[in-house]
Amino acid sequence: MTAGCVLLIAPAPPPYGGMALQARQLETLLRGDGVTVFFLPSNFAFPQWLKLVEGLPVVRTGMRALLLWPKLWEKVRQVDVIHIFAASWLYFFLVVYPAVLIGRLCGKTVVLNYRGGDARRFFGWFGWAASPAFHLVSAITTPSEFLAEVIRKHFGVSVSIVPNILDSGAFRFRQRTSIEPKFLVTRHLELAYDIESVLRAFRPIQARNPRATLWIAGTGGQEAHLRGLVSAWNLENVRFLGNIPHADLPAVYNQCDIYLNASRIDNFPGALLEASAAGLVVVSTGAGGIPFIYQDGKTAFLVEPGDWQKLALTVQKVLDSPALALDLANAAVALAQACEWREVRKCLYKAYGFPSPNVPASLNRGAISCELP
Repeated sequence: MTAGCVLLIAPAPPPYGGMALQARQLETLLRGDGVTVFFLPSNFAFPQWLKLVEGLPVVRTGMRALLLWPKLWEKVRQVDVIHIFAASWLYFFLVVYPAVLIGRLCGKTVVLNYRGGDARRFFGWFGWAASPAFHLVSAITTPSEFLAEVIRKHFGVSVSIVPNILDSGAFRFRQRTSIEPKFLVTRHLELAYDIESVLRAFRPIQARNPRATLWIAGTGGQEAHLRGLVSAWNLENVRFLGNIPHADLPAVYNQCDIYLNASRIDNFPGALLEASAAGLVVVSTGAGGIPFIYQDGKTAFLVEPGDWQKLALTVQKVLDSPALALDLANAAVALAQACEWREVRKCLYKAYGFPSPNVPASLNRGAISCELP
């Protein structure tokens, strides 16, 4: 459909983080449209003679950056567009900055796709150092209005919204006729996602609903601690599923009815939209960009981050008011549909400078729109 050549710079799975999965999915879809794509993983494997540094986090990051730069020089000259999946902190300075500089020196279109959920803190501390990168690029995109607002405020630049891509063919909507106490979490087991609050909320939920089940898909540094809490609190029917390949997740969603999310820092959580696409009721904190996607009481139930008591009470409200819960689940499907490739493509191609079949219509609050200058 479209001629052009794009270099994608992003982490590659594993680990199966949101940025890595989005990049790989985008690679496949662009190729399906006839775009030539090169993928340059920012977390590429070390050559054998450097395997020893893999166990040294800071050294590993620095060495990988040094090896990345010559790869950039080689690939950038072969493409029309450089699409950089950008996160915060050290990654920004060691991966994003050199990609921006090399891309501009070679006269290429450089698209900075910023995805850092901790953006406010990062920009508050290092915005002065990050600013040149935001002013050098051809276009800045983010998955949500939440991040767009933060970037505009700090740097005074134009930002377009290009939503995360949802594979609607995989996450098919299943209409529930009732809501069972079958809960699901699919986030990394890290402090930012506060799985401990989910477990705390599950204690009173299970006391009132002895048949309640909680499935936790994901891995991370908090796993041993969380397993210890399950044991110490004598929680039953809690299953740690470990790392589930993305292709196998739809079957997991299909067996659950309520999606729980207690994140304290977030941007555009694709896991929540996957849950909505599959027909689950979403009960979440309103961290970061989540309120820019979901409306409390209309497409999901939202509580304050860290308030596990309110999370538990809200879940009980879902179980006690199944008709209301099903209305929310049905309304949230439109949010997932706005993230299908046929819609996302329009915004992305405009950022690339590629021809697009038509310009997307403005969407209402709660949906996701594309705004480019």
